[in-house]
Amino acid sequence: MRLLRQSYWVISALAFTTFFAALGFAETSTTETCPRETVGSIVTSPPDLRSQNGVLKVDLSFRSFVDPNGITRYCYISAGGYQAPTLRLNPGDLLILNLKNELDPAIAGSNSHPPSAHVVNPNAAMTHKARAPDACAGGAMTAFSTNVHFHGLTIPPICHQDETVRTLIQPSSLAFEYRFRIPTDATPGMYWYHPHPHGFSEAQVLGGASGAIIIEGIERANRLIAGLPERVLILRDQLMPAPAPNAKPDPSRPGKDLSINFVPVPYPSYTPAVIKVRPSEREFWRVLNASADTYVDLKLRYDGKLQFVGVVAFDGIPIGLQDGRPRNRVLWESHIALPPAGRAEFVVNGPAEGVMATLMTQAVVTGPVSPNQASTAPVAKSAAAVDVNPVDDDNTPPRPIAVITTDVNTSEPTASLPAPGAPIPDPELPVLATVKPVRERKFYFSEEFKDPKDPNTAIFLITEEGKTPAAFDPSATAPNITVHQGDVEDWIIENRSQETHAFHIHQTHFLVLERHGVPVEEPYLRDTVNVAFWDGFTPQYPSIKLRMDFRDLRIVGMFPYHCHVLQHENGGMMGTIQVLPASQIPTASHAPSPKQSAK
Repeated sequence: MRLLRQSYWVISALAFTTFFAALGFAETSTTETCPRETVGSIVTSPPDLRSQNGVLKVDLSFRSFVDPNGITRYCYISAGGYQAPTLRLNPGDLLILNLKNELDPAIAGSNSHPPSAHVVNPNAAMTHKARAPDACAGGAMTAFSTNVHFHGLTIPPICHQDETVRTLIQPSSLAFEYRFRIPTDATPGMYWYHPHPHGFSEAQVLGGASGAIIIEGIERANRLIAGLPERVLILRDQLMPAPAPNAKPDPSRPGKDLSINFVPVPYPSYTPAVIKVRPSEREFWRVLNASADTYVDLKLRYDGKLQFVGVVAFDGIPIGLQDGRPRNRVLWESHIALPPAGRAEFVVNGPAEGVMATLMTQAVVTGPVSPNQASTAPVAKSAAAVDVNPVDDDNTPPRPIAVITTDVNTSEPTASLPAPGAPIPDPELPVLATVKPVRERKFYFSEEFKDPKDPNTAIFLITEEGKTPAAFDPSATAPNITVHQGDVEDWIIENRSQETHAFHIHQTHFLVLERHGVPVEEPYLRDTVNVAFWDGFTPQYPSIKLRMDFRDLRIVGMFPYHCHVLQHENGGMMGTIQVLPASQIPTASHAPSPKQSAK
């Protein structure tokens, strides 16, 4: 939604925050539960937790902290005290992740949700005071419930692995165990983990709860990057304090602030973070847009001149690895557009000594409302009748992220890619682009308002053509659609709303075939893709055509597809798909090989 949706429980916290906002206050205390770096700090790598002897065992606590602006932060803290560690595993490794929910129901800040619950199993309803003994049993999903989604990994959609609709981890003294093995044929690249409790995922991700997962071996997929220094950069968005009651509206104000590896880049000064590199050194960057709602379109400028970066992978899939095209390719691009949840891994040629270098995000227009024009929609007032200037909460203006400075003695990045080793074998299944789909479906994004004058009444929908539009119902036991393991389908997804949406599906990747009815040849698979907004009058809706892959035996079960703008997902823009076991002897076009069947 392009309008402010912060209701009274948000605004009431703002009466005492204006002073801090005016000063550009930044929290730096090391005693904070979910600490943030000082504005303008040097960007350091997230801490690494690496598998040993084929096993990575991680103990994480899920915590919250209300900052001086009244905004709630959320974080994953490891047993060693590390915040949001990067989990590094090899194909075939076992991950054992014990998550302890330490949220305190007595603490609530400005991005907490109202005291309501989404019941995902009416026969097992509960609150945080009456905790279910079994997190797999469903119950009332409240603002204090959580779970973890291992975004992009092809692992079973079952409890204790990657089930996110009915798995509810409540505040408790007991930790919940996630245990699964990384597939031996897992694609090397960047993935990530984040909370996925329906209705409350936006608040938790906006609060900073996210971390990277690296499946090692990308140098085996592209030998050109072997030995390069490796840098992990995570972009996050976060809520901003509302404007002072009598402040003059600022049409350039963004909807959300951004940070890079927890170094804030706050409005209005946009003091950039600092990335230190060795002069003229080539590096391999892994970038995750872990934003809840914000699109980024990254570019590098050296002395004002736009630079090209060499893309090696998107969404964890190296170019040429899964699409039948030649290996060891680098696509040189002038910018990298990432929707929320998108990842890109690319080569950067570092600046020479004395060159002024900047990492920026370009303006991203996500709807027909001009990014230079603030909304004039009505906004609810708190009990204290605090007036708040309405703002466009999707406005994404251009802004710097970091300055890149040269330092021959810098210790960053802390690691480099190894020598390439043996090349990764070709996929056992036929290349997705060559498989004939068993059927074609059409879906569409749309929005409805219970009260057209009140933006807080929005309902977000994703609907299969021919069915009745309905917001996602977490208590429903039947899936929205069913397929069989072994199927390949083509999905057309239209956007019939006037704001951009980011389509994502769990457990699998897809190939983009067409954009707006025009064939495209993209040499990579994706798990999240942008669908442009409708302008309100063009007869043809913006659309994408995707080839969906349900051939993997490991994804039998039920899992979601949704818009990854979490504001929209929370508002109902989600559905479920059930992959049933193959109902007949698979045809040659999509039969699993004996090797895959044995895994």
